[in-house]
Amino acid sequence: FSTAAAHHLYPVRKASMSGRSMKVAVIGPGMMGRGIAACLAAGGPNEVWLYGRRPEAAAEGAEKARELMQFLADNGVAAPADNRGRVVSSTSLEEAVSGAAFVFESIAEDLAAKQALFTQLESIADSSAVLCTNTSSLSVSAIASGCSGAAAERVVAAHFIGPAHLVPLVELCPSERAAAATAAAVAAGSDESQGPVERVRRFLEAAGKKPVILKKEIDGFIAARLQAALYRECLHLVESGVADCEAVDGAVFNGFGRRLNQIGPFLQADFAGVDLVQRTHAAFFPQLGSYQRDVRADALVPEGRLGVKALRGHYDWTEAKVKEVAGRRDAELLRRLQVDHARDREREPRRTSADERSKL
Repeated sequence: FSTAAAHHLYPVRKASMSGRSMKVAVIGPGMMGRGIAACLAAGGPNEVWLYGRRPEAAAEGAEKARELMQFLADNGVAAPADNRGRVVSSTSLEEAVSGAAFVFESIAEDLAAKQALFTQLESIADSSAVLCTNTSSLSVSAIASGCSGAAAERVVAAHFIGPAHLVPLVELCPSERAAAATAAAVAAGSDESQGPVERVRRFLEAAGKKPVILKKEIDGFIAARLQAALYRECLHLVESGVADCEAVDGAVFNGFGRRLNQIGPFLQADFAGVDLVQRTHAAFFPQLGSYQRDVRADALVPEGRLGVKALRGHYDWTEAKVKEVAGRRDAELLRRLQVDHARDREREPRRTSADERSKL
């Protein structure tokens, strides 16, 4: 590992664009992309360039992102007006990415498409830019393999949870080459805080997000795997005739789900008593479902029961019911975000100085 390589990974950065605004690129103007753009622009003085291949898609995505920004501001969960950024649309990938300190990819979950995009990003992004993928299920190292050179050492997963403008979690995970390069740079005397994962973590925290860092790569990261584990046991209960979907869902959102937005499973185990949890788990673990396929979905999909988009899934839906349930969900997410925002504001001002931002 050479000194030149360390300099390439941790280059000396210039102050961001105007000394106040930092340029950020979001690739993909769909639901996730516009949500990501909105929260990054609402959370600080970031000039967010939202790229879409088709002019109408890029324009619509940027307009929706601005509406989400206004929604966050109207509800008191954005940065002060003089410390907010803006969303700009572009159909030129080079224009959107050039000069950006961070690039967030949010295109379709297709490995070949993501690899092809990162091949392009390698040639047009700044040599110091952190290249982030919002993949939820693909290998970040496989995506990074689209980069043939040192750019792969700056590829990390930054997985937002939808709706991205309301859910603060972002899961961060370095590609294998990024992790190895960071470790080598630290061993050579470089500051770990200037590695790509730490840089994007600080940036996201400054924008009001709550990032967590994975120690190593795993399919699905943390949140999706936990949801899958819960779903698999829900499936087992329904398929075993213990309860129907409505009873299972009700047990979650009227029961333990209400405390999960405050304390996670390990915190809850400490409150319950590790010895008590040990005994109950010894009894329950052997009885838990071990499905290797979602047999219920396997039966529903051929019938066209695809969920709310088809107004038929595990439940039968109407447009009004979809709107009511989504509204209830988003109202609770907003309420929780307002509580978090107020608490964070008491602890520490959200405004980040130009000096601090230049270190991102």
